[in-house]
Amino acid sequence: MIPFQTINFLVGSEQRAHSDSIHMTTEPKGYLIAAWTALEDVNEDNGTIFFYPGSHRLPYVLAPDYPTGNTRWRIGKDNYRNYEDAIEQLIRERNLQPVPFLGRKGDVFIWHANLLHGGGPIRRKGATRKSMVAHYFCEGVLCYHEVSQRPAILVRS
Repeated sequence: MIPFQTINFLVGSEQRAHSDSIHMTTEPKGYLIAAWTALEDVNEDNGTIFFYPGSHRLPYVLAPDYPTGNTRWRIGKDNYRNYEDAIEQLIRERNLQPVPFLGRKGDVFIWHANLLHGGGPIRRKGATRKSMVAHYFCEGVLCYHEVSQRPAILVRS
């Protein structure tokens, strides 16, 4: 496994359901994981992470599957919103139910790149949810940014 990136959060993301594959796609598909670490306890007040069990086995939702509005030079204005709408439609069609992850400081939640997940609402104004997520992909695969259709890493020969 090759570490690719880390993202640090001071507060919960309140992000709609998505899979990491829309941001970091591998070719062949399915060779990326995320490891999210709670740096403080997670609860309903500071915004849980939610996920849809088994959703990693669903078909990938990628740029050809929704209207991106992309041009050769620019990412479409509504690209990501259209993606999120397509994910919500898939969740409704499959009658998927979210499960909250109520981690304690030091807990690690590891998921497959195609697992649908997001950030729950922050119920207490000003609450922090310090955490870090690291993404890793397997050696020898191509990793690219699905939204822009551009390489995430340029390989020098």
